[in-house]
Amino acid sequence: MQSDVDIVRLTYPSASGGVQAYVARPTFAQPWPAMIVIQEVFGLDDHIEDLARRFAREGYLALAPDLYCHDSVRATLSIEDIESALAAGRGDVEANIRQLPADRQERVRRAIDWRNNRNTSTYVPDLEAAVAYLKGRSDVRSEAVGCIGYCMGGGLSGQLATSGAEVAAAVINYGAPPPANDIPKVRCAVQGHYGGLDTGITSRIPDFEAAMKGAGKDFTAYVYEGAQHAFFNDMRPSYHPEASKLTWERTLDFLQRHLKLAAVGTR
Repeated sequence: MQSDVDIVRLTYPSASGGVQAYVARPTFAQPWPAMIVIQEVFGLDDHIEDLARRFAREGYLALAPDLYCHDSVRATLSIEDIESALAAGRGDVEANIRQLPADRQERVRRAIDWRNNRNTSTYVPDLEAAVAYLKGRSDVRSEAVGCIGYCMGGGLSGQLATSGAEVAAAVINYGAPPPANDIPKVRCAVQGHYGGLDTGITSRIPDFEAAMKGAGKDFTAYVYEGAQHAFFNDMRPSYHPEASKLTWERTLDFLQRHLKLAAVGTR
């Protein structure tokens, strides 16, 4: 494992007009397998950039797209605004907002409106464009491009796999399962990690697992007892060190088998 990585910020082509991205590259001999690291609802923040560097140290070129780079409303909101919007959404929204300082209330209302009404239609196409971009790079092994996502990005990792994209491995971290009708289009092995206390998502995984098995797809799900949603994020109160450590070990083993050692194929 290397101790240093190279960092580049770039824009790759897409139908939406180009997507800004954070790229972390190993410093040893290329070409490398590649990972698309997909953001949480908060966006391309310090946590996601740190994960990109962690993957680079493990020998992957890691590309983290900024899926909000064309979202003018999101640009006016802070991560604190989005955190407060998420918290206010649990229970009586207006009552929760009225408990906030007066100068915060309108910002939180705007964040709630943004979250409920934002245009999400570009997210998967922009991720598909990331796959194409990585496959076209001379320093990437074109048969060894994978994806991983967290929270919202976990759901998008599953959606990317079920879009029929030519990814060789997909990892879902506490993301909502993709539409069952799209499962036949999966072309890669999929691994999922879920918190036992995150019942809103984890309760849906048995049906997803059964649908994947019924379609003959390779899917392994892990549920971590005592872990909440976003248990892998070491910058948030939900962080669960034991579950996070085991998730990382299982993820690296999965990627070793399906990216570093195996060529892409239909499963």
